Amino acid sequence: MSEKREETLIIVGISGVTCGGKTTTAHKLRSFLPNCKIITQDDYYFDNDNPRHKWIQELNHVNYDILTSLDMDKMHKDVLNILNNEKLVRINHNCKKIVEDINFHDISNSLRTAKLKVLLIEGFSIFNYEPLVPLFDLKYYFTLTKEECLKRREVRVYDPPDVPGYFELCAWPEHLSQLKEVRTKVDNVDYFCGTNDLDEVAKHIMRDIFTLYNSM
Repeated sequence: MSEKREETLIIVGISGVTCGGKTTTAHKLRSFLPNCKIITQDDYYFDNDNPRHKWIQELNHVNYDILTSLDMDKMHKDVLNILNNEKLVRINHNCKKIVEDINFHDISNSLRTAKLKVLLIEGFSIFNYEPLVPLFDLKYYFTLTKEECLKRREVRVYDPPDVPGYFELCAWPEHLSQLKEVRTKVDNVDYFCGTNDLDEVAKHIMRDIFTLYNSM
């Protein structure tokens, strides 16, 4: 890897279906990248009793699977504050990724010593919030079949917990709507199935980070 005069910042977005592997993949990447910070969309949920939440009358339950359940304005401001405070060189969004014939061990070692910081932003609808989209240098989206998603969701513990019918009336249809919007409106998104080996997914993303960094 050629020496860089200034430290560079790459912003990676990881989005997609509930229980699809987003958070696990983000933490795998952080284990490979010494100068990496994660921002998680789940940290921006409004309090359960916040009047801005939308209630599902049939379930007497909040719809937590829509953007209005989150303080996206604060999330956006937090990301911008990081960019302003870091004062790092940004990757040119028009850079074309190149294919590198190099093994993962060498990629990992190179990125550990590179003048590079990576900001990972993960969440189920980060690509559906328009002000965030232009900030991403790399974008990834996890999908699952309905059956697999439900099987995983049923063993997850939520606060508050899902009520009977929530998955069918909210979680799954909201995901389909968000996925359709991303496919229609957001360019240059790589899609993964959440049943893939997440170690291999993380390596794929590491390779993309490496090749993007070297395309400067």
